[in-house]
Amino acid sequence: MTLLNLFKNKIYQLIKKIQGCIKIDLFYLIKGESWLMLGKAVNITTAFLLSLAWANWIDKEVYGNYQYIFSLIGIISIFSLPEIGSALTQAVARGFEGSFMPGFKTQLKWGVLVSASALGIASYYGLQGNKNLFWCFLIIATFLPLFNALLIYNSLLTGKKLFNIQVKYDSITQIIAAGIMGSTLFLIKKLFFNLEPYIILIIIISVYFTSRTILRLLFFIATNSRFKPNLKQDPKTIKFGKHLSLLGIVDVISNSLDKILLFHYLGATELAIYFFAILIPEQIKSPLKHIGILSIPKFSIRPRKEIKKTILRKILLLTALITVLVSIYIMIAPFIYQIFFPKYISSLSYSRIYALSIIASCFSLGSVFRAKMMIKVIYQIKIIGPIIKVSLFLIFIPLYGIWGAIIAIIIARTFNALLSLYFYRKI
Repeated sequence: MTLLNLFKNKIYQLIKKIQGCIKIDLFYLIKGESWLMLGKAVNITTAFLLSLAWANWIDKEVYGNYQYIFSLIGIISIFSLPEIGSALTQAVARGFEGSFMPGFKTQLKWGVLVSASALGIASYYGLQGNKNLFWCFLIIATFLPLFNALLIYNSLLTGKKLFNIQVKYDSITQIIAAGIMGSTLFLIKKLFFNLEPYIILIIIISVYFTSRTILRLLFFIATNSRFKPNLKQDPKTIKFGKHLSLLGIVDVISNSLDKILLFHYLGATELAIYFFAILIPEQIKSPLKHIGILSIPKFSIRPRKEIKKTILRKILLLTALITVLVSIYIMIAPFIYQIFFPKYISSLSYSRIYALSIIASCFSLGSVFRAKMMIKVIYQIKIIGPIIKVSLFLIFIPLYGIWGAIIAIIIARTFNALLSLYFYRKI
């Protein structure tokens, strides 16, 4: 046995021992998470470079309007039934791949409501004389149905545990799209800085949706032709996806309402400051999403009793890790803002407090409830939690502005953690 093989064997045995102690499938997690983390590294790098471009080349007012537009897009996109993707993932994990194309067609069909909503928003702002939002939502109405539906290819890849392919496609998309957007922002700064703000926004929105729609279309075609889904269908998949999407309405509103209220009460500039406050903490939170993605295929085929036996221990380990990352961020945040985002130094104090809200997010059991299709529990969580969050936003943001939004999020995420633990007994 060579020295290298001996070393590999020792590492294997060490991981096996740790796995036996903490009752977590580390080999699956390392394999899957290593690919997802590689993809996340690409996403973080491209997002960071793009944030530098936004922070240094584009006016805060334009950036605030841009983020407000995407907050509204987040709400109207619920009509395209985005949770069909989650339902498809757990179905594919059980061998039922036949809902892939029906799921795509269903989302595309329901996308008509998305276009109608975008046209309604465009009409409203047109009557208000707001050129910024009028023209942008006309463009969005054209792209959004196909833009949303095409992303279902990711659900097929996740359900088949093809994380390497998923990361490859996503990384290529991020790199090319970010490169195109960065180049656009640079040209605006150097050549077109005298253009009216609404024209700058039209250019940015057009570039964003054109580049990403084309890339998503290419990878949708590649996924369908390369990994031809079988014809086996679980008739409950589409229905379950519709249920999840319906349940997600209040949740989606709660996730966008803080930005919408801040825009209306404080304006685009303050909204830009808020976005740069939550930018890095949300990247720290992203491993939680990755673990959820990895968990759904596993949980879908495991008995409930087995999951319940080990899930709390795993959550506590995850919480300890996230707490360490948050603590490190709070200490180094001043240096990050001074070096990279000096124009947004006012975001610093907000960002450090906002980071604390991530810790409570570790206690979410959403991936378990979805994998086991616990519709009743999902209904309660998806309705109670977001209603609390919306209520807190409506109370605190008019009174305290950005601080109000952050206080509301900390309270809401803590409440959601307690709610998940309460429903843990039903697993």
